[in-house]
Order: sequence, then structure tokens, then C-alpha cells
Amino acid sequence: MKKFIIFTILFIVLCPYCLVQIKKHFYEHQVHNYLIEQIKYTEGDIQSIKCQWYLGGLPNYSVDVIFTDEPDVVYIYFVHHKEHIGQFEHYTIYGKTLPPEQLKHYKPYDY
Repeated sequence: MKKFIIFTILFIVLCPYCLVQIKKHFYEHQVHNYLIEQIKYTEGDIQSIKCQWYLGGLPNYSVDVIFTDEPDVVYIYFVHHKEHIGQFEHYTIYGKTLPPEQLKHYKPYDY
């Protein structure tokens, strides 16, 4: 009986964690494909792609992209229903927001 209770508790705790990790990987992959296939960036143009999860945020998942030629700027992308991917906002790693004319990869999502 104790083993069943321990297993149930572990299952309840680990399932949501695993689901979030799977979704984060999926969204990173979707944004990567979008940047390479649709926007026509190369692998060398992209320094890093990392998905963030926010419990109460909208959107719940966002993907931070840093480009090689702008290592101090983080561009935030979102994925909505797999086919709608777009740039949400941007900021510098120092917490500042730059005007769009100073950015090399500013392509806001067209609603």
C-alpha cells in the first residue's frame, strides 16, 4: 500500500513537470523551424533559443531568441496553434527596451 501511495504522489508531481518540458521543447523546435524555413535565417545567425514557461502568464509559453550579431538583445516569440508564430516583444539583457530602428531583427507579428 505504501508503494502505491508513493508511486501515485510521484506520478502526480512528475506528470505536469514532464508535460511542461515536452511543450517547451516543442515550442523551441517550432520557433527554430519558423526562423530557418520561413524567415530564412541560417543556423549561424541564431545564438540561442530557449523556451520559458509562466504559470499565470499570457502566453504561458514564450521563446527567447538571441541572434549572433545582436548578442545583447533578446527577441521573444510565441507559438499559437502551431501555425501562428510571431515576435512578441524584445529587450536587452540589461533590461532596457530599444527603439525598433536600432534593432536588426525586429519583425513584429502582424495580427
